Amino acid sequence: MKNSLTASTHNLSKRIVVVGQGAIGLLYYHHFSQQNYQVSLQASTSINSSTTSYSFTAYNTTTEHNFLLQHTQTVDIQNADIILICVKSYQAAVVIEQLAPLIKPKSIIVLAHNGMGVYEEIKSYLPTTQPILALLTTHGCLRNKPLAITHTGIGKTDIGLLNGNLSLDTIEALTLLFNQAIPVAEYHHNINNKQWLKLAINCVINPITALHNIENGQVNQYKFTPLVTKILEEVIAVAKKEGVTFSFDKLFEVVHGVATATAKNSSSMRCDVIAKRVTEIAYINGYIHRLGEKHGIATVENTRLWQQITTLTDT
Repeated sequence: MKNSLTASTHNLSKRIVVVGQGAIGLLYYHHFSQQNYQVSLQASTSINSSTTSYSFTAYNTTTEHNFLLQHTQTVDIQNADIILICVKSYQAAVVIEQLAPLIKPKSIIVLAHNGMGVYEEIKSYLPTTQPILALLTTHGCLRNKPLAITHTGIGKTDIGLLNGNLSLDTIEALTLLFNQAIPVAEYHHNINNKQWLKLAINCVINPITALHNIENGQVNQYKFTPLVTKILEEVIAVAKKEGVTFSFDKLFEVVHGVATATAKNSSSMRCDVIAKRVTEIAYINGYIHRLGEKHGIATVENTRLWQQITTLTDT
């Protein structure tokens, strides 16, 4: 995996393809399009489609507005400078495999998903020098129905390089592009630590809320403290083997704080379980399970949660 920078300038224009018609995909599509970027939406694995519309309700408002939706054509993929992949973790490899023959080598691929392990699945479909970035967001967004979303919470976008090289000019241009569309955005030269922090939070909040059908804030109830403790201890143990160090007390405090800040939210995994949809558990607690096997570390609670959620919806 490469994270180095080059001195050459990348001519970054504003030709963007957003892949995924879920809440986050539409959220970024909307804000990019409002900046008059040349943006299109790849709503499914079908490339060619016609222009339709979508509805958007801005943060702290109740009025729904309709906007034109430009679906991606083959030429859009071929000319894209940025391709933002906003699909479920388990869908990403299929999407990349299909689009790879059309993607130019200098296109910047941005992965926006829950959990970890997707990069390892998709990298073989792309050139070894392809710029691939991770995007993490704390923006809240709810899909009310197909092609209709509400921006429920103002957050932050963190991006960082997973593979390939980007010039300093390109990094600045990319960060500015995101900040102009949906602030605040920040580039990180070591996005791996941010990914692991989000993974640890998801390992706790997602399966507990899904299994017990509760809102995020209820994870902070005292009865869940022993389970949360064990989950985080296992995450910390495997993370250390992967070169990432956490303080238990600080990590516990962060998880508690996120659950408090999003107290009335329903986690994506809870929503998926209720709707009987496949979850991303294999890339969250299941990822910890696989790393535990790799390093010979017992991950009893993460493995159990992975198996329980899988039994509910993923079979």
